[in-house]
Amino acid sequence: MGRLIRMFVNAGTVAVAVMLWLAGALALGLVTDSGATATTALMALGLLAGGVLLLIRHSLELAARIGNLGTESQRSLATMRRIESRLGTELRQTFRQIEAIQNLNAILPASDVLPATRGWAASPDLILVLIDQVIAQRPSLIVECGSGASTLWLALALRRFGIDGRIVALEADPVFADKTRGFLARHGVSDVAEVREAPLEDLKLADGSYTWYARWAWKDLAGIDLLFVDGPPAATCAKARYPALPSLREALNPASIVIVDDLVVPDMQETLRLWLDAYPEFSSEILPLEKQAALLRTGPR
Repeated sequence: MGRLIRMFVNAGTVAVAVMLWLAGALALGLVTDSGATATTALMALGLLAGGVLLLIRHSLELAARIGNLGTESQRSLATMRRIESRLGTELRQTFRQIEAIQNLNAILPASDVLPATRGWAASPDLILVLIDQVIAQRPSLIVECGSGASTLWLALALRRFGIDGRIVALEADPVFADKTRGFLARHGVSDVAEVREAPLEDLKLADGSYTWYARWAWKDLAGIDLLFVDGPPAATCAKARYPALPSLREALNPASIVIVDDLVVPDMQETLRLWLDAYPEFSSEILPLEKQAALLRTGPR
């Protein structure tokens, strides 16, 4: 009923209906000789009915607006709660990253400008994990898939703690490779870390074809103690980082450690699952970092 009233009752239709009612009442009064009082009463009834219809329509519109206002208020409140939750999460993460960068600066005081972290680059909490592993394991060879802030911090750790080791970073982007080399030079650790420009090309593995670093850039690597997988970019192709372990497995030392970043990305979670299925000799520890990471080592799960 309310829907019909909203569809057909408006000022125009009510005015026409009232005019017809008045004309009919007047004609009826003249034909039946009902008298002025009865005719006037009948005409007034038409005016009253028209007013009641308009009042009902207005009440229905007001109720609908109030209902919409309640719905919009609930939506706005839900949106505010989501924003509050995300903001709280981001503030907590930012605080953790500030703590991590302070710890890094305490362990490895830098004398020059440092590259940016977070976003595409490794986050400070992950870099701190890498530095802890370097201090504990004292690796002779560190291989990075990708380059950037982590390359510099790892090189600083090797130099600071007198570790007789080197870093080889595979980088597909020549511009980014030059930037990393520039930071290494500014901090005087170019002799510790090598950034190899390794263009992406098709790579055939037993389970299919992938896009990965050119074979000539990594085929000479052997005796890897720490493998850090943070490239190529996940957008390169599906399971873009999967080839890291199949390609470099034979180059890993028996007690080597593999650290993989960006497990917040479903594609990286699938990559880790495939690795563990294909290489059961590795156990995996999930690290609750900003972008989540996993530490793999040989041994029982």
